[in-house]
Amino acid sequence: MHWDKRAVAVGLVEVSKCRPIVLCHLKKLLDSYHGESRELSYYDFLASDWLEPFTHLVYAAKQEVLAGNIPKDIIPIPVSSDLTVGKAHFLEPKFHDHLRLAVATLLTGKAFPHIWPFEHDFVVIASGGSKSLLNRLIKSFSTTSPDLLVTVPYFKCSNLEWLTALWRWRRWLAWDDFQYPLRISSKLDSSWRKAQASSLLPVTNLIDLVRVLLPLHLPVALLEGFAEYRKAVLSFPLSRPKAVYSANALHSHLAWKLLVAEWRQEGTLLLYHQHGGGYGIDRQHALGEEFETRVADRFYTFGWLRDKTHIKPLSPPQINVPKRQRTRLLLSCLDMPKMVYRLHFHPMPGTVETMHRETCEFLAGLPDRSKLLVRPYRYDYGWGAVEMMRKVAPDAEFDDHQKSSAIRFAESRLVIHNYLGTGWLETLALDIPTVCFYDTDTYFFREEAQHYIDMLENVGVLYRSGNSAARFVAALGDDIENWWSKVDVQEARRRFVEQYANFSSDWKQQWEREFKAVLDNV
Repeated sequence: MHWDKRAVAVGLVEVSKCRPIVLCHLKKLLDSYHGESRELSYYDFLASDWLEPFTHLVYAAKQEVLAGNIPKDIIPIPVSSDLTVGKAHFLEPKFHDHLRLAVATLLTGKAFPHIWPFEHDFVVIASGGSKSLLNRLIKSFSTTSPDLLVTVPYFKCSNLEWLTALWRWRRWLAWDDFQYPLRISSKLDSSWRKAQASSLLPVTNLIDLVRVLLPLHLPVALLEGFAEYRKAVLSFPLSRPKAVYSANALHSHLAWKLLVAEWRQEGTLLLYHQHGGGYGIDRQHALGEEFETRVADRFYTFGWLRDKTHIKPLSPPQINVPKRQRTRLLLSCLDMPKMVYRLHFHPMPGTVETMHRETCEFLAGLPDRSKLLVRPYRYDYGWGAVEMMRKVAPDAEFDDHQKSSAIRFAESRLVIHNYLGTGWLETLALDIPTVCFYDTDTYFFREEAQHYIDMLENVGVLYRSGNSAARFVAALGDDIENWWSKVDVQEARRRFVEQYANFSSDWKQQWEREFKAVLDNV
């Protein structure tokens, strides 16, 4: 399928209708299996970052099946150990082949879940490990009974600046990334899973499909291994704080989520921070912004506001960029998987190919590539993107990722992005000359953001094709700084940054005021 912004928008409407119904079904399944009744909000917080993309994938599989894309070979049901591993499964071709075939047989009424094989009989839940030197150092001077516990924060300042802040706050704040080793082996309860799925046949719509497939795919940490896993997590040597803060743990840290879900029932508040691009800008940002703002007691943005009182701006730390001689042009690239792993207004199958083509056209349109460094995406998703770029621009240098993006930014007179994500927010915030090109069939901006997008387009920062961006960059020549320092360019940059990339050098003062105000009212 061609997943342009119109197809994504239609899909998001459909899965949004399903979300509350599917969440209630998850609660029913887990309450029944564990013989307990928990609040719907408990399961929303704990499991929705897996449940929602799973629903997206079932929807995508249904659309593929209706378009005639049906595998022939039976793929065993892959059941993941926990939610993070489960989302990694969403990037595996065999998972998508299994899902499409399962959806196809369910829609035709020829499904027999009771005879479908599982990939494994036993699944091991493993997490944690040894703490880093930085973590051990911080733990040595932090209070063991903090009012505020920080886990997996978002910061790109120097380690020294971060340590200085934590030392200053050591009497009431502690940082702990929960690297406590856990290893639990669980036998799959295949009979229960298949019985639950079979009891809901036949299917007629998306909600039916998700409800049938859900018990077959539930991560073991929510089902067979939940009781033992929960017992182990509750034994961690941690006292319940008044509040917890994070910017990444909702999507990467099941142990943290489970413990915080328990603490929140006793009054602990969740303070959560934006950690990347698209928030406040995309027409809809379902699995980041919408989920995080829904479950957080306070949600902090990079500058933008919404009409909900618990959402407010709070500057992230200014990015630490070393002093370097700025001599090169940098092309910073994105790549994306060949399969749908969520519905989102970014390059997806059908538009990833457009991004690759536009990137090659940008490279071909530059008359002088002698000082160009191409920084490919860190992960290779099998499109052959690097080979395509090398063929078009054999005279350009290609980055090996031995240096961080911050260092590469510091070395660059101009940074060009072939996508709109976190990178362009960072270079604009750092006041580094920035040009971006993007596909208008991919990105879909909300009304409040469109004004700022238009401003950046009018002053030469944003382009709708690789060709037009290349013509502009070529015309600039050595006049980059004169263009960038123009009043209208800087005004457009400043206004955008205030709304969507408000990194700040005085973040410590802002955080301390905010956190103490929250804690004083708990």
